[in-house]
Amino acid sequence: MAALPEKIAPGIFRVDALPFTYAISVLLVAERDGWTLIDTGVPGSVGRITGALTALGAEPGDLRRIYLTHHHADHIGGLAGLIAWAPAVEVIAPEREAPIVAGEQPPDRRENPLLRFLDERQQMPVNPVARTVREGDIIAGFRVIATPGHTLGHTSLLHEGHGLLMTADAFGALLAKVQVGGAKVLCTDPPQAKRSAEKLVGYDFATAVLSHGQPPRDRARERLREVTARCTWA
Repeated sequence: MAALPEKIAPGIFRVDALPFTYAISVLLVAERDGWTLIDTGVPGSVGRITGALTALGAEPGDLRRIYLTHHHADHIGGLAGLIAWAPAVEVIAPEREAPIVAGEQPPDRRENPLLRFLDERQQMPVNPVARTVREGDIIAGFRVIATPGHTLGHTSLLHEGHGLLMTADAFGALLAKVQVGGAKVLCTDPPQAKRSAEKLVGYDFATAVLSHGQPPRDRARERLREVTARCTWA
């Protein structure tokens, strides 16, 4: 079944990239020349994302850009399928992440030994990147914010006009409660992830979207600040 897009701000929609609500969230953003997709979920997410675009009245040619917040497989896994659906789409990624997405460099080594063992044996999807960005660049009205730690080139996105923060995996709630970096074991550099969280809660926003898990529905900035304050990673 196709995912129904959830409007979270004018022209900005959240899509469940899996059949489970908030398991993986991606964003669709309407622009003057078409749509921008932020992250792609896993290979099985393609039908849900294209179905959401169709529900919004879009055709393959209307998907103009895909922005990848970082290189983990649950964020880039649907990329090849979406390129097949919309061959003219432009793929954009952060400078530090692009060579990994393109298969020119290996994925970051996570701190946790078990996850590192699994990562080393995982067949990562490989796709070329047409354009790279750095902190301060604008993607679909969002300002790119460097938030390394979950991966070394991880980025979050801030739409100042709508007071909307897309944290990607700088915060996450895979284990029921919101945590910095999703969880310590998921991070390449946990102390750096905490510093990035501290950086994010210094910005002004009223609404947050997490890649994994349900975000705070009220007092988003204050509640993420509380999560960050409880984090003890040195």
